[in-house]
Amino acid sequence: MPSFNDEGLTMSDSNVTLLIEAILDMPHYSEVQLSPDGKTIAFVLGKANKADQNKPIEKSIYLMDVATRAQRPLAEGVSVTNDMPRWSPDGQKLAFLSNRADSSEMQLYCADLQTGNMQALTDLRGVVDAPQWLPDGRGITFLYDGNLDKDKQPEIDPIVVDANPPFKRIWLLDLKSRNLRLLSPAGCHVFEYALSPDATKLTFLKSAHPNPHEGWYSAQLYVLSIASGDVRPICSMPHQMGRFSWSPDGASIAFVSCVMSDEGSIAGDVYVISASGGKARCLTPDIDHTVMWIDWRDEGILYGARHIENTLLGMIDPKTGATRILSEAMVTIGGNTQQVHAAHNHTFAAVRESFSELSNLYLGSLDGGDWKQLTQLSVDASLLPPLRVENKHWIGRDGMPVQGYLVYPPDYVAGKRYPLFTHVHGGPSLSYSPRYVNSWERLITSRGCLVLMPNPRGSWGCGCAYQSANVGDLGGGDWQDINAGVDCLIDEGLADPERLAIGGWSYGGYLVTWAVTQTDRFRCAIAGASITNYESNYGVVKNREWQSTMFGSMVYDDIELHRSRSPMTHIKQVKTPTLLVHGERDILAPTEQSIEFYVALKHFNVPTQLVIYPREPHGFQERAHQRDLYQRIVAWIDQYLLNQ
Repeated sequence: MPSFNDEGLTMSDSNVTLLIEAILDMPHYSEVQLSPDGKTIAFVLGKANKADQNKPIEKSIYLMDVATRAQRPLAEGVSVTNDMPRWSPDGQKLAFLSNRADSSEMQLYCADLQTGNMQALTDLRGVVDAPQWLPDGRGITFLYDGNLDKDKQPEIDPIVVDANPPFKRIWLLDLKSRNLRLLSPAGCHVFEYALSPDATKLTFLKSAHPNPHEGWYSAQLYVLSIASGDVRPICSMPHQMGRFSWSPDGASIAFVSCVMSDEGSIAGDVYVISASGGKARCLTPDIDHTVMWIDWRDEGILYGARHIENTLLGMIDPKTGATRILSEAMVTIGGNTQQVHAAHNHTFAAVRESFSELSNLYLGSLDGGDWKQLTQLSVDASLLPPLRVENKHWIGRDGMPVQGYLVYPPDYVAGKRYPLFTHVHGGPSLSYSPRYVNSWERLITSRGCLVLMPNPRGSWGCGCAYQSANVGDLGGGDWQDINAGVDCLIDEGLADPERLAIGGWSYGGYLVTWAVTQTDRFRCAIAGASITNYESNYGVVKNREWQSTMFGSMVYDDIELHRSRSPMTHIKQVKTPTLLVHGERDILAPTEQSIEFYVALKHFNVPTQLVIYPREPHGFQERAHQRDLYQRIVAWIDQYLLNQ
């Protein structure tokens, strides 16, 4: 069995080693784009890790003929990231991002599918992102956080905080002249944008806050005239926004809004507002699911959503708000964005997977929602078989219905109690959805444990009220919902009450460190990228408005609340052996947060280990570090949950 050696490293048996390597080797589909005529699919296939610290994540772009399913590479290479393919309006060209010229920089490229010619369109120092074609195909807009002086060296010493912020702004590249034109105004950061159907205007989410990581939480919606440069505010929303989509006639703009914890993790209700401004109208005030993606088409607003344990595609009537469900199943679409890409002929393409179905490309119809599998990803079924998962429901605090998934070990025998590991998701504005690999679940069930994947209040799937239900109550109702799920499995005779463990990452890591201050029922805990002290966190974290948003108050105005929900405040109560892991360059949960907790646990003689991974951000990228983390998870479970 895996164990710790004298240096604190982990060593695993051959079966675990093979399983870890199989997980790390899994390829991933992403960025599926169906050509305008619906005949060809462009997609990205790549790894989820870097081969080593000096190489980028390898991703290649492929083309598939829908009729024959024949595939051919468009942009590939060793140690190269090719990403974000985007079809020209006539379907003859494909724009994409690549770092083939310099591994440290993504540039905009264009491939002519008729001639096979491929050329770089930019040579910029900084981050190039989010390319969009003009409807006439004569230009491409994109986000860029630098300037046009490619020889200018960055100012590295000294650092003046909040001075010269790296704002992303919208640029337009004329494909004929190759001239670049700055569209968005100076002194603001653009988080997301969308072109009007006639390309005379664009709507964008912007903030003048000098810290882009912080400004997203209060960013608002604007419309810009491309010809004149005139910028007008459109509306002011109390919560975060995203997924902007213009009506086909260019008169209105739809978007998604609700309390959201992380930039890019968009979910909530659908709103519509006039492009000239006014009051936004909520189209979905009474739906019982959570919208995550929209596309306003002639026939209505196409959307993808989470609905408790399922994912659905639907259509909203923009006049009445009436919804029509196209498909609903216990699957995940688009890597958890629930997004499809539709063509003019009512067909759509997407990545789809479930607990028992590998991630693959599918073709569907907006008329019937039928799904047709197009690819067959291969996997060693002896190492990565379909997971056995049961959808579970229980009642949390105040009678709140709660949902989660229970993953069974491969050799499960009915009527026997098993060790239980509770895996808490991050966010908290996220939710577990059916995925095939589920690294932690596979590793831990391979040791003969059950794994509970709870979606407590604060999660997606049950509408905005549920998604907002833990605001101002972090570590309150959400933790009690999770704890009630553990009790439910014990009451059902599934979980052994004497062999319980808990783990999680990010907000999940916080709830783990919070849990061990509230109960000693867990034999061990694993906390990744955890916040442990909200009083100190606010002053040093990059996205500090996350804290104000989720607490519903500023730490300096309500310090007792923030202090009372900090695990460090209750550190004397901890008896649980706790493994703490953290990335050295984590800007969303500073490494010092785990260090604080570790130092205190050592002081009180609680078994603990702190592992800091060099160069790693909030989510680990280097293969060697991912492997090491997985080994440590197994070793900690074996030593403290299964060997006592």
